[in-house]
Amino acid sequence: MRYQTTRHQTGRSSASSHSIRRLRHTRRLSPWDATDEDLHFMATLTERLGAPPVSNMMRYCGPEARHLDQLGESLGDWRRVLEALARRYPDLPQSGQRASDGTTLDSAPERIVWETLVQLVPDELELCCHPWLKEGRYLRSDFGLCAPDEETPLVCIEVMGMLGSDRICRADVEEASLDRLVKKQDWFSQPDRPLLRVIWLDMMAHPDWLEAICSEAIEAAVAQLGCGREGRRTSGRRTSARGAEQGRQQPLRGRTREYRVRKN
Repeated sequence: MRYQTTRHQTGRSSASSHSIRRLRHTRRLSPWDATDEDLHFMATLTERLGAPPVSNMMRYCGPEARHLDQLGESLGDWRRVLEALARRYPDLPQSGQRASDGTTLDSAPERIVWETLVQLVPDELELCCHPWLKEGRYLRSDFGLCAPDEETPLVCIEVMGMLGSDRICRADVEEASLDRLVKKQDWFSQPDRPLLRVIWLDMMAHPDWLEAICSEAIEAAVAQLGCGREGRRTSGRRTSARGAEQGRQQPLRGRTREYRVRKN
């Protein structure tokens, strides 16, 4: 006997099929997809930093980011995390190397540091991107804090976007990055050179720490505006040793980030 399907039954079956397809579309597909907790953690960190974090930062973010750290081991998995973050929180800054003020940086870690510096630099200083340090030689810094109308920075900032301050290297490219930093540190150690501040990956993973390091670098640059040539290096050295540790031990009060265009 052949069974006949009524119109009512057909409609109910279609609705049920639609619901199943919708559930299949929205449910988490595998352990290699970001959870709701992962996306909330990413959104909170993105809002504080002014840019989405990079995958290597997750190893320094504590147990909350353990699953994100696993996802960060694969470029494809991490790309899906960023895509899911953009869909869930479309009003947050998107991933990429272009900062909120229109500046294009060389890397995502550089953008993270830039977004923090832009919020803190006072009017008496200029924030320079990739200033040249020596004519006739390919030597430049990531960022420079300069006096107005001056090309030579008072303080230079190097962004170590592959390594934490423990300097533990997990790949050849990380060792090469550390070697380049050592050579730059040798250059900066010579007399009458700008001060150098290094911002490591673990500092970027903690917005309060990052803000404290950037604030200390700015304070050192401001102090040098009124110092003579001989006093510049000694003035900066007195504050540099304690700046990084105080940044971690004494977090700054969090505040709402304002996306503004840097003054030209």
